[in-house]
Amino acid sequence: MVLVRSAARLSRAVAPRQAAISKRFASALASSASDVEVPRYDVLVVGGGIVGSALACQLKSNPVFKGKKVAVIETAAPAPAGPVEEDSPDLRVYTITPASQALLESAQVWDKMPESHKASFADMQVWDAMGDGFIRFNAEKAGRKSLGHVIESKVLVRALHDRMNELAADESDPEPLKLFCPAKLKHFRRPNDTSFLSEVTLEDGTRVAADLVVAADGANSIIRTLTALGTWGWDYDQQAVVATVKTDVASHTAWQRFFPTGPLALLPMRDGYSSIVWSCTQEMAQELTALSPEEFVERLNEALFAPANTPVPPEFPGLPVLTDLVKGVNAAVNTVMSAAALSDPFVSPPKPVEVVGRRFAFPLKMKHATSYVKPGVALIGDSAHTIHPLAGQGLNLGLADVQSLANLLVDGVKSGENLSSEYFLAQYEADRKRANVSMALAMDGFKRLFGPAPDAVGVARNVGMGTLNAVEPLKHQIMRYAMGL
Repeated sequence: MVLVRSAARLSRAVAPRQAAISKRFASALASSASDVEVPRYDVLVVGGGIVGSALACQLKSNPVFKGKKVAVIETAAPAPAGPVEEDSPDLRVYTITPASQALLESAQVWDKMPESHKASFADMQVWDAMGDGFIRFNAEKAGRKSLGHVIESKVLVRALHDRMNELAADESDPEPLKLFCPAKLKHFRRPNDTSFLSEVTLEDGTRVAADLVVAADGANSIIRTLTALGTWGWDYDQQAVVATVKTDVASHTAWQRFFPTGPLALLPMRDGYSSIVWSCTQEMAQELTALSPEEFVERLNEALFAPANTPVPPEFPGLPVLTDLVKGVNAAVNTVMSAAALSDPFVSPPKPVEVVGRRFAFPLKMKHATSYVKPGVALIGDSAHTIHPLAGQGLNLGLADVQSLANLLVDGVKSGENLSSEYFLAQYEADRKRANVSMALAMDGFKRLFGPAPDAVGVARNVGMGTLNAVEPLKHQIMRYAMGL
């Protein structure tokens, strides 16, 4: 009788659990039955721009993802195949760090770009328009061949699309990459109580299900909005004016001069061209874009070569000891700066002589998603974060997201993980969120540091730049951080 009662108690205890399991199993079967005509993918990338395409290429270039189903949805028509036209450079360019280069090499994209269109730079010079402070970074001193490459958007996009087309036609892969391009998202459903899969419906009625949907659809991400992932950030009330210029001599140095209105960057490109990114007030941006080409070149040279407006060290009436102390510190720092300049002297940038093509301006803002993941969804690139462009790190952060998420997904496939699990995906967020927020806040801090400020702040800023230029180990650490190493 004791055994019977024990068995009865055990049966009553197990029954609810069995019922729950049966219910979930029945739900899964019902979902499977209803989705029988809907193709299911392991990873569905929404957005076939640079970051989304890079993720697709990186995953399908890994042997672990052979036989795994990966698809990309992109609204724009695919880039034309074949070599890049030898015309004037693209207005939009990217600074690619060594870490991003390594990712593109791993995805077998890097070698698809002509060497002539990958403009490497070995030096970088940053200087202040409101003082004599400057910093020079040199790749050789950091044990590197280059600090990075400046690559036109059309060149990088063409290489990525060529690689995706290869992967889509790969007969050695039982499940080659699937491209929905051009295609537009109409509806998105996240996993719910009746289905553990996400589902996307395209405007032509095509339905696609996936274990994991990766949002790579930009700063105004539809997937992020429909997933109810909020954002925080602010507008800078600034715009960046972008242009391409010819310079009097070719350069392998990236140049950046800081003004109270914002930084001006001159980035070396192929064939003696340079890319201009001039961050400034909205009123100034309207003025710069309205100038004639000749007037714009004149304003550009004025900005690059105008003498520094050196701030005056503050005085403290009634406190002569403190005034003398500040003057003494300033004199000592000037001595250090002069000594540092002997080994890393200031170099004048090349002179712009002609503006090529059109100019345009775009608004600057900082935006960051409150969370990068939800069950069955992950955000990468601009869908997760946008930052001030003063260091050219926006795309590199997105490609670092790609590397992190791809590594996690490969490990997950190896170990049989559920790719839609929020607990599993949280590892990606933990890896990238801190790095992205840190970079965003650092760029915001630089923007504010070099903005309008009292002379005392200007003096301190120049002291800091001069001191930093004299301390090689610290410069090396900054270079490694900027290169993503």
